[in-house]
Amino acid sequence: MVPIAGGHLAAIYSLTHPPQSEIDEEKWRQEITRLAVDTEAAVNFILKRVTLSEDAAYLGRWMSEHAERGWADVFDYDQIISQFPEASKMEILEALGELELEEMLRINKVIGRPFGNVVTAPKLYETFDPIVFEDVSPRQDAATVALAVLDTDSMVSCSALADKHGWSVRRINPALAIVGEMIADGRKSRPLGQPLGIRAMTANLQERARLRRFVKHMNGEA
Repeated sequence: MVPIAGGHLAAIYSLTHPPQSEIDEEKWRQEITRLAVDTEAAVNFILKRVTLSEDAAYLGRWMSEHAERGWADVFDYDQIISQFPEASKMEILEALGELELEEMLRINKVIGRPFGNVVTAPKLYETFDPIVFEDVSPRQDAATVALAVLDTDSMVSCSALADKHGWSVRRINPALAIVGEMIADGRKSRPLGQPLGIRAMTANLQERARLRRFVKHMNGEA
């Protein structure tokens, strides 16, 4: 596939990111920076950790970069095919299959074409946003959202939260999806045509405990 700006090392940067429990963040960044000087060594290092092919990594990064909402963005067949003219259709289909296998998107079928469109899932943004947007991590943002929920026993307005932190809809939506997975449907409001994936949310006692553990984990406390 046609490489995206930054090359394949940048495209799969976050895919090589080890769990916090395995390695210190700063030491890991120093290691990957050092290896980037030696392409062969870097590739060998990456292949030990990455489950996606380079094609799937390029495609996932491109979707993250061109997603408008950060919540169930839709890319149709023609749009995807036209962006990778040097790739065969089978290469593109297999890359999509990998992303679907990793639960990063859902492929919608249509008669007469290999697929009609694909709908992105939260895991795609969680994986690729940190390399598409500088100083952005959906999981770190989710910890901020979780704290806002924990700081009150009433509903939290997600639009007000975005305004407070100066976040766009595109930035807050992936974080809302992560937190939303920890809260039951009855305590989070649906978008109703609005750009936010969740308009407001609150949590019961068990969910608050789950959110508290998540925040501690993100802060390296557990």
